[in-house]
Amino acid sequence: MKASGQSRHRVVLLDADPDLGSDLEEREFDAARGHSVVNVTEIEESSWDPSGLAETAEAGWLGLFVLDGLMIRRVTVGQRSGCELFGPGDLIRPWDSDGDYDPLPIAVTWLVLRPSRLAVVDTDVALRLAPWPSITSRLLARVAQRARYLALTQAVTHLPRTHPRLLMLFWLLAERYGHVGPDGVHVTLPLTHEVLAMLVGSHRPSVTIALQRLARAGLLTREGSDRWLLTNRAIEVLAHPESLSLIGGDEEEPAVGAEPKAGSRS
Repeated sequence: MKASGQSRHRVVLLDADPDLGSDLEEREFDAARGHSVVNVTEIEESSWDPSGLAETAEAGWLGLFVLDGLMIRRVTVGQRSGCELFGPGDLIRPWDSDGDYDPLPIAVTWLVLRPSRLAVVDTDVALRLAPWPSITSRLLARVAQRARYLALTQAVTHLPRTHPRLLMLFWLLAERYGHVGPDGVHVTLPLTHEVLAMLVGSHRPSVTIALQRLARAGLLTREGSDRWLLTNRAIEVLAHPESLSLIGGDEEEPAVGAEPKAGSRS
């Protein structure tokens, strides 16, 4: 499985993610470790076309296990798009078809936000790890965890205003990608206003205004192009989400199709 912009090598899966073998005793872990060597595909380009995998992937393949990096799966329906983030520990199957939804105009694209390494958990790997079913169970648990996370983020998108959605989204991201500091939780993710809008089910101009509102309130600040700070005050506010409606006064979010003011960041 090699395409333009990709390179391959091999790693020991249980070394890359020891949690997959956490149900094993030490002797079992050592034995399974020797059977967990996998091919790894490295993807560098900003966009990725996995369509060729549909011809390569066999029925016994479990998926591609994200070792590191950051990817987006973007689903577009008509003029609107939604997306989900994939990072270390996620198991993806990009060759699976989303089905035929005619006459709905649906398109699926993948973006690589950070250079990513994907471990190929193919039929051979699945067979070699079969004597230790708890490893396969752990892999499937990552899929179930992903489904729970998506349900939670979907609930967040049902909040009426964009700024509470963003604050709660960043708390969810902080749980996985954040690093605690004396002033709050620092989250390093290359998220543009456009990507954030897709993640919270809003519009880019609304996200721009909402981020400005959260920054003025001292809750969420952008420290760099890919660095964010969820402040200690924000964590206190999140314990009482009903208070979020009072943040930022009565400033209205722009209507659909409106553009942010000049000088706003995206």
